[in-house]
Amino acid sequence: DLKTKQITITMPDGTKKVIEMKPDEKLEDAIPGIEWARYSVKKNGKELDPSQTADLLNLDSGAVLNFDLKTKQITITMPDGTKKVIEMKPDEKLEDAIPGIEWARYSVKKNGKELDPSQTADLLNLDSGAVLNFDLKTKQI
Repeated sequence: DLKTKQITITMPDGTKKVIEMKPDEKLEDAIPGIEWARYSVKKNGKELDPSQTADLLNLDSGAVLNFDLKTKQITITMPDGTKKVIEMKPDEKLEDAIPGIEWARYSVKKNGKELDPSQTADLLNLDSGAVLNFDLKTKQI
């Protein structure tokens, strides 16, 4: 049965769009303009492989697919040497990803370069595996 299927996709910002998919069409080909490396896509909470066809993914008309921005695993090292791994979404600001930090007291660097904590992971070029070093700011007397 090569009838097209009506599939609803919900983006991270809540916008919905109905797409048409042929049974033998790959999900990644059915939705042009998506940066697949940035997103995970789920149906009923189960992650789907966008390189699979509608049939292989058991997508029927009326299926709803939810897109989420993939999180990045970032390691932060505090001045006392303690390390912690946090998860950040590409559009999340560094200062929002690490609650409880008194930002006025710290500078944060990646590879020796100071970062602006009000910027997003994308703008700061943070990828999974990035290591951020926190230092206490020196007081000017």
